[in-house]
Amino acid sequence: MNSRSDPEVSAPPACHRFDDFELWPAERQLLRQGEPVALTARAFGVLVALVERAGQLVSKDELMQRVWAGLIVEDNNIAVHVAQLRKALGPRAIATIAGCGYRFALPVQAGALAAPKLPATRPPSDELPGNLPARPAPLIGREAELLDLLALLATQPLITVCGEAGVGKTHLAMTAAVQRQPQQRDGAWWVDLAPLSDPAQLAPTIARTLGFKPAEGEDPLAALARRLRPVQMLLVLDNAEHLAEAVSALAAALVAATRALSLLVTSQVPLRAPSEQLFRLAPLALPPEGCSAAQARSSGAMQLLAARAGSAGRPLAWTHSHTSAASDAEVQLAAQVCRELDGNALAIELAAARLPALGLAGLAGRLHQRLGLLGPGAATPRSRRNALDAALDWSHGLLSETEQQVFRRLAVFPGAFELDTAALCLADAQLPPERVVEAILDLVDRSLVGLDRAHAPRYRLLETTRLYAQARLAADPQADEARRGFARGLSQVLAVAYDAHWGDPPKAWRERWLPEIDNLRAALDEATANDAETAAALFANAWPLWEALSLLSEGRQRSEQLLPLLDDTWPAALRARFWESVVHCHTVEYPQRTREAATKAAALYRQLGDARGEYLACVDLAFNWRVDHPEARAALARAKALEQPAWPARLQARRRITEATLATDSGDFTLARELFASVVALRERDGDDGDALTRAVANLADLERAAGRLDEAVRLADQFLPRLRARQPSLDDFNLLGNLLGVLLAQDNVARAREVVAECKHRMRHFAEDSCMWCTLDAFALLHALDGRTRIAAQLAGAADRAYHDHGQEKRQPNEAADRARLDLVLASQADQAQRKAWRAEGEVMATGDALQLAFTSAD
Repeated sequence: MNSRSDPEVSAPPACHRFDDFELWPAERQLLRQGEPVALTARAFGVLVALVERAGQLVSKDELMQRVWAGLIVEDNNIAVHVAQLRKALGPRAIATIAGCGYRFALPVQAGALAAPKLPATRPPSDELPGNLPARPAPLIGREAELLDLLALLATQPLITVCGEAGVGKTHLAMTAAVQRQPQQRDGAWWVDLAPLSDPAQLAPTIARTLGFKPAEGEDPLAALARRLRPVQMLLVLDNAEHLAEAVSALAAALVAATRALSLLVTSQVPLRAPSEQLFRLAPLALPPEGCSAAQARSSGAMQLLAARAGSAGRPLAWTHSHTSAASDAEVQLAAQVCRELDGNALAIELAAARLPALGLAGLAGRLHQRLGLLGPGAATPRSRRNALDAALDWSHGLLSETEQQVFRRLAVFPGAFELDTAALCLADAQLPPERVVEAILDLVDRSLVGLDRAHAPRYRLLETTRLYAQARLAADPQADEARRGFARGLSQVLAVAYDAHWGDPPKAWRERWLPEIDNLRAALDEATANDAETAAALFANAWPLWEALSLLSEGRQRSEQLLPLLDDTWPAALRARFWESVVHCHTVEYPQRTREAATKAAALYRQLGDARGEYLACVDLAFNWRVDHPEARAALARAKALEQPAWPARLQARRRITEATLATDSGDFTLARELFASVVALRERDGDDGDALTRAVANLADLERAAGRLDEAVRLADQFLPRLRARQPSLDDFNLLGNLLGVLLAQDNVARAREVVAECKHRMRHFAEDSCMWCTLDAFALLHALDGRTRIAAQLAGAADRAYHDHGQEKRQPNEAADRARLDLVLASQADQAQRKAWRAEGEVMATGDALQLAFTSAD
């Protein structure tokens, strides 16, 4: 009988052999000459993935998907585990393919052998030596960390589990100790160091826990080392941070004096002892933003919340049903709670305990009160094991005075920060920048400041810790000065970003500076209220950031707040750049405002002798006429006279775009085409595949349409659309899509035009900006007219007239004018003059955002 269920013919476990190693994936065993080789769980996963495809390239992405599926980790995690494997297998076992991945280089034989015999262990029983509980609370969401820690315990004499308060160090250590206990001939012993305050009591307390007393006059540490020399034991020292120096000395002495003693320590700070293996415990895995309900449920933080909610008598809906819309909505709300609590195990457990009284929505709404909310009931004394504020009080009390000062000042940062930025923002006459950096690194060691893995090498306070630091800062007499220092320091940082904007590759610039947006907003809020000159400096240097993030409407709002505060006694350089920022925040959207600001900026830069600044202001003044005009020509001539060949391509491209725009309006299509094509070449040469290149291609396509080359205009747009769709949506996408819409209507390709409008509608959902397509309203109206929706078309025509007037645009560019001329002809054939006039009047009172929503009617 040949059946899969027949045990006599079931396939034996697979084994891979190379050199003197045997790899058993199913048993998670690597043997060398029959002896187990200790590997962490992740390293073992990497090894299996490489060996199964021996001789072939395995990309980093494949390894990340297989070994770290569902987790957000850094690429260097792979390199760390590959280094561990090379140490175990030999340096030639794994080849690195630069920039691509890895290849297992040893010859591999696959075969069917008898499964390896696992090391014999003592069965758990009440007779096992030690003082551990027989059945600790289940460990939830830490399966991978537990496997890694157990692998280390098999090979390393001293391991320190490090992490922030409440992250779950004690629970993980307890679970690992219980599982490791059967392998220890003399058992596993637990010593809680939290009650100790005198380092001299450290060795006597451990000796007392182990049941012996040093001889009269004998040194306690020497007696402890002598007693432990022959034992095979696991000794766990919990909560060592406040005695770190003494614990380090004790651990070093015990490791040196014994052969089979294993020490497992939990601490918020590393011991820095010889032979110490540091095990950093990160917060529980969180559901990624925008993930599905099923993905969210599988994260460690969500698993813990669900388990503890059930224990509290308030089970969450998705634990009973995985399909209902109500349970999916609850999953997303629970995911928000877990993210707000930063995956901190203690915070999540305390939050779950509040669910019976508050419900999930009530809990989510009160998380800003978490320091007082997440604690025991009134009848239970608060301690650092059952209340967030008490846990943080403990951690804070262990800091030096300088560390406490830097810790509370870090509360001014709403998000992540770089060390150099923090040094600029937090330093003062008594606290030099280098000491700020040292203190932050000390806080990293103490697990109060963490690495922001999304934007390394930036650092951040977790949100709960930041709330605690804010409370400490509020009680500091120097709090106001600390906040002002933050704003002043960040203005210097943004000045560096502004200068880098002109020369750095666009992608590298964005990666470096875009994470500063939250800090910019906080600094502007602070400075606008208390230090107008600093607020103006921040605003003056911020426009590249707003432009890169498609947030120019936010910049316009900031300018309206700051304009009444502008002071003519401020330095001319500050005022010049301030008006430059006004220019960029209003450009194209509000040309008249832009021209006024550019004129002021140009005059100030000329007074300062700043050729680059005056050049930029003149170019922007000319560009924001958008049509051929004597003042535009004069400004462009001045800019060309100032231009220097050594300037970065980004500067030169701005003048060429402007000259090409004016040439298009005057009918010189040959010159315009040459200029626009040179801008595209410059952008592609500099590796710019983003917004600036999108604008350049859109301009070139617009020109081809103006020259009557409609097919070429469509070809250019279609050639670029795949790049546009492959990246995150941007407001600059609408330049290309709006131009394409006009070309398609000129070709009478109404069906394709509807598809473009639908794509515009879809992309607009990503933005709060509601006016980025005002100059395309005529084209939207024409499409509606061609589809027979005459009233909507006439209303949009009125809205377009209103938008041109409000934005200070004196006349339409050639293609826009052509769209409007055709629209008027179609409308005249569909309705009488009085009716058209009445409908246009309805559109003239519409806000631009409302007009766009009307334009998108029937776009789906």
